[in-house]
Amino acid sequence: MLKQTLLAFTVLGIAGSAAAADITNPFFLPKSLHMASTTSAQYGKTAVKGKNWGASIQQYSKALTEELKFGILDNLSVIGNIEKNWVKAKDRETGIEGKDKNDLNWAAGLAWNILDCKTKLQLSSVYGQDAPSGQDYLFQYHRYQPDQGTYKYFDTELKAGYQFKTFLPYVSFNVHSPVGQTAMNRRTKWNYGGKVGVYQGKCSVWALDTALDLQFDRQTHSRYLSAEAEASYYLTKNTAVGIYGSYMLDGKQKDQVDLYNKTVGARLRLYF
Repeated sequence: MLKQTLLAFTVLGIAGSAAAADITNPFFLPKSLHMASTTSAQYGKTAVKGKNWGASIQQYSKALTEELKFGILDNLSVIGNIEKNWVKAKDRETGIEGKDKNDLNWAAGLAWNILDCKTKLQLSSVYGQDAPSGQDYLFQYHRYQPDQGTYKYFDTELKAGYQFKTFLPYVSFNVHSPVGQTAMNRRTKWNYGGKVGVYQGKCSVWALDTALDLQFDRQTHSRYLSAEAEASYYLTKNTAVGIYGSYMLDGKQKDQVDLYNKTVGARLRLYF
């Protein structure tokens, strides 16, 4: 079913009659009664190393994500995404291995371009659910205890930027708020973070988006500083392909554990 849906979006995106749009722009929302689709395939590697003990855990993940935006008004859109994850991990100290049995995760909400001239301001918020996973390797360490129940949350982001001809510097602030969690869930406190980035591109030709992302996890007393980049090329005025990646520059948990992470992926963007 997922393959047929993605194929239908591809055909509609190529054949659609929507006017050309800057679909790779971080503030992009589709015009009224138009739709945008972003399909992503990603591979990631995460490592956890203890400073005062010999544990070294490595986690490998693959993810397929479909994100949709539908314009209610020219500056207001319904947004949503579904994601399928495949995860496996290995404790290099004990040799224990395992695989995550995660099902589809999803989120849905609204995005509003409050200002969309040279000065840009966007507010978005989604409610999401992550299906119960088989293991939580990154934060459970040697316990390998399964999650109990569905993880529910709200994600809210405020983003601001200013257009300088082809350059668009921007900043964002995000809050992650769990909803009604059980004692066994991974996170029970709200978390927050921010991003500073620069977007540059020529509409319907190419685009480049680079950013520094800093996140704080209050439950595990962790902080993550990552560098991100995405390069896109327009196949048609409303179809773009791109590659992206991120690399964790600094990751620490309670100053006792070092965290490492890197991801690479490819994207297909459509507007119709």
